Amino acid sequence: MREERCRPTPPPFGRGLTYWVRAKLHRRIFAWFGASIVMTGASVWLVLSLASAPYRGWHEDWERLRHFVGHQYAVVWDDPAARDELARTTSDQLDVQVVLEDARGHELSRFGARECRHPRFEAPVIRGGREVGRVEVCAERAAPRPGWLLILGVVVACGTLWAASGVIARRLVRPLSHVVQVARDVGTGKLGSRVRIGHHRTGELGVLADAIDDMAARIEKQLRDQRELLAAVSHEIRTPLGHIRILLETARDGAERGEPLGTKTCDELEREVLEIDDLVGELLASSRLSFDAIERRPLEALDLGARALERAGLSIDLLESDEESVPFDGDATLLGRALANLLENAKRHAGGIVRLVIERDVQGGLVFAVDDDGPGFAGDEIEKVFDPFYRGERRAGASAGSLGLGLSLVRRIAQAHGGRAWAENRRGGGARVAFRVAPRQT
Repeated sequence: MREERCRPTPPPFGRGLTYWVRAKLHRRIFAWFGASIVMTGASVWLVLSLASAPYRGWHEDWERLRHFVGHQYAVVWDDPAARDELARTTSDQLDVQVVLEDARGHELSRFGARECRHPRFEAPVIRGGREVGRVEVCAERAAPRPGWLLILGVVVACGTLWAASGVIARRLVRPLSHVVQVARDVGTGKLGSRVRIGHHRTGELGVLADAIDDMAARIEKQLRDQRELLAAVSHEIRTPLGHIRILLETARDGAERGEPLGTKTCDELEREVLEIDDLVGELLASSRLSFDAIERRPLEALDLGARALERAGLSIDLLESDEESVPFDGDATLLGRALANLLENAKRHAGGIVRLVIERDVQGGLVFAVDDDGPGFAGDEIEKVFDPFYRGERRAGASAGSLGLGLSLVRRIAQAHGGRAWAENRRGGGARVAFRVAPRQT
C-alpha cells in the first residue's frame, strides 16, 4: 500500500485516452480544442503541399531554358562588347546578378551589385561541340525559406492556439465549477448557499443558476416550515395527551376501588383520541402540500359538500347552491380536508353553522363558503386566523383555544388549487370563512 501511495502521478499526456474522456469539462474542452487545431493544421499543410506540388516536367523545362540561355550567349561569345551588353541587359531587366566565366572557371565579367555565392542558374556556353564558357545567374532577392521553417511556423501557431484554448476553457468552466460547488453544498445540507457568478449569469448557465437557487430556497423553506410545524404539533398534542393521561389515571384509581369504567370517561377518551387523529391528519395533509403531492381529477362540488356535512354529523339541508351540478378539477382528499376544517372551525369556535354555500364567481372560479352564527372577527383577526395554531381572543359566543392547523391548511389547499382563502364578517351577524378554487383548465 505504501509503495502504491508513493508512486508519482503520471502527467496528463501520459494517462491515456480514458483520462481525457472522463476528465473534468475544462480538460475535455482543452483536448477537443487541441484535436481541432491539429486537424486544421494538418489540413492546411496538406492543401498547401498539394497546391505547391512541383510540375512533373520541370526537369525538361529547366534543361530547355539552360540550352536557350547558353545558345544566346554562344552567338555573341567571341564579341566581348556584345557579350557584356547581353549580360548587362539580362541583369537590369531581370534584376539578377550575371557572372560570365571562361572554360577554365576564370571570371570574365560580372553585372549586378550583390555578391552571389550559390548561383541559382548555370548554363554552359557550347560552340563547335565544346564548352567555351559558363553563365551563372543569381537572383538578388532573398532566397525562399526552407520547408522546415513552414512546418515550424505551423507548429508554433497550433501550440499558441492550443494554449489560448486552455485559457478559454478554464474561463468558460470556472462559473460552472462554482455552480457545481453550490449544488454539492445544497446536497450536504448547506441550504443557504447560492450561485454567485456575476456577469456570467446569462443564457443556459443563468437558467441553471436560477433553477439551483430556486431549488435551494424551496427546500430551505420546506424544511423550515416542517420544523415549525413539528414544533407546533408537538406542543399542541401535549394537551390531549395530558388529558388522556389524567383520564387513564382516574380510571386506574377507580378500577382499584372496584368502580366500573364510566361512559363519560370513555367519551372523553374518544374525544381526545379523535383530536390527536385530526392533528395527525392535518400534519399529513400539510406534508402533501409541502411536496406538491396533489392528485387532480374531475369532481362534483355538490357531492363533495354533502359528504363533508355528513362526516361532520350535520344535515345536508345546510348545503346551498344555485346550480344543480358544479363540476371542477381538484384533489378530493385535500378539498375534503379543507371543507371539514371550515365546518369544524364554525362548530367549535364560532357558535354553530348557518349554511355551506357553493357558488361560482364572475371569473368562473368555484367558491366554498361556511357562514357561522358567532360573534364574528375583530378587525385585526381576519388575517391572523389563517396562521398556524393562532389563538384568538375569547369573545362572547365563541370558545377559546387554538385554531390548530385547520384554517392554515384551508389557505394552503386553496393556493395549491390556484385560489385563495379569506374571512369576513357578515352584515347580519356572524362571519363567513371561504376559499376559492380556480376554474377548470380547458
